[in-house]
Amino acid sequence: MDTMYDVLIIGSGLGGLECGTILSKHGYNVCVLEKNSKLGGTLQGFNSHGCRFGTGMHYIGSLDKGQVIDKTFRYLGIRDQLNMKRMDPFGFDVFHIAGKEYACPMGMEAFKEQLYSYFPKENEAISKYVLEMKQATDEVDLYNLRPINSSISGNNKSLSKGVFGLLDALTPNRELQNVLGAHNFAYAGQKEKTPFYTHALIQKHFIDSAWKFVDGSEQLTNLLAGKIQEAGGTIINKEKVTGFMHEEGKLTGVKTANGHAFRAKHFIANIHPALAVQMLDESLLRPSYRNRVARLENTISAFSLHLTLKENTFKYRNNNYHYYKHPDVWYTSYYSEKAWPEFFYLFVPATSGQDKYARCLSIHTYMKFDEVAQWKDLPLRHRGADYEAWKTAKAEKLLQLVTEQFPELKGNVTGMNVSTPLTFRDYIGTPNGGIYGTLKDFHQPMASYVGPKTRIPNLFFTGQNLNLHGALGVSMSSLLTCGELIGLNHLIEQINEA
Repeated sequence: MDTMYDVLIIGSGLGGLECGTILSKHGYNVCVLEKNSKLGGTLQGFNSHGCRFGTGMHYIGSLDKGQVIDKTFRYLGIRDQLNMKRMDPFGFDVFHIAGKEYACPMGMEAFKEQLYSYFPKENEAISKYVLEMKQATDEVDLYNLRPINSSISGNNKSLSKGVFGLLDALTPNRELQNVLGAHNFAYAGQKEKTPFYTHALIQKHFIDSAWKFVDGSEQLTNLLAGKIQEAGGTIINKEKVTGFMHEEGKLTGVKTANGHAFRAKHFIANIHPALAVQMLDESLLRPSYRNRVARLENTISAFSLHLTLKENTFKYRNNNYHYYKHPDVWYTSYYSEKAWPEFFYLFVPATSGQDKYARCLSIHTYMKFDEVAQWKDLPLRHRGADYEAWKTAKAEKLLQLVTEQFPELKGNVTGMNVSTPLTFRDYIGTPNGGIYGTLKDFHQPMASYVGPKTRIPNLFFTGQNLNLHGALGVSMSSLLTCGELIGLNHLIEQINEA
């Protein structure tokens, strides 16, 4: 290719598209390369048995007027075009824990009062928890869109605190501990490793406000891609990057599986850092950095059912339902293949003109990649009868657990699509299908941290593997990455003025 781009972005997930939009706004000539036929990463959707399903981003937070994602999306020029549905303010998430249900309302005061009603003897512990959460989130300048001096979040005290240990220290009441930690499917929390930082930011992000996409999260992909193209940028799918070209310690271009070459002045990898590092010449990075990135631990993967239902059989839920079979919400810490499944997350997609009954339903639970490793080298859609039989057996087992809780599903499922850790690996491009990127560990916060800058002066990272995952984490990482090119505090000022 003869074109010299200002910025070449590898991967069209939310981070790549946000970076492309921001830099396009600042006059950069952007090119986005995507290996799949569809753009969007976890924003992708697909049709199955007459329903439209999303692959990953089911609901997002902090979208009320003036909140961090609302401000960011307004700056990107897409907020008013998004078709969103505000979830039930009295219980946008419902947690079923060992036979009892608890609703999580929006708004910090409502959240606190709801907990007081559930645990009237635990007011002091609840107040301390809310204070800890506020302090942890107040420490993060970027989360609050305040000017900052460093892109490294390692000085945040909550990074070196474990969330499970903090909850355990607040109260000996195990039931309250579980309710406070019950949101952990939003970050695949582990008792032994997850920092309070991760928990606090995500918990507050949703408590501030929680919203569903109406008719799918692909609208976010389409709006951002449209902004890039309107500014003269280029987006090419089915173009898998396989290697980098370099001269004198700087990158000059990329090569693709199609035999094409693309040149640029700057490069942003919106893919897993370990995958990007594998494509770099060994002389460009220190062995210690290369080894650290290669050893990054990833979050657990998932197994999902996407169901189509008979009409008027399952009432629409404007909340998410988290089911924990046991009085312990830290399922990744006691996960057992033999006892699987002991947890599920049920999500009802919002669709236009359908508020009374649900026609489509998504059910997710955790699954380790080891359970599909025997088929990992076989091609997509050609993994054989054994794999299909295994998927069917697992799907029936999960559906049985869900039907025990929701008996109205029995006999009313008309279609089913199944996703496994291999599906997540293939379509999202994460090693071993990790659903939330790299796993953060409070014991060694900086060892599990990946910054936007690299030793290569014109290579940057963005996406869920940097600071945090989800709409919040990825948007924060996009600001950090773009800030390296256009000035972070200048960018924050523009967002606040938008």
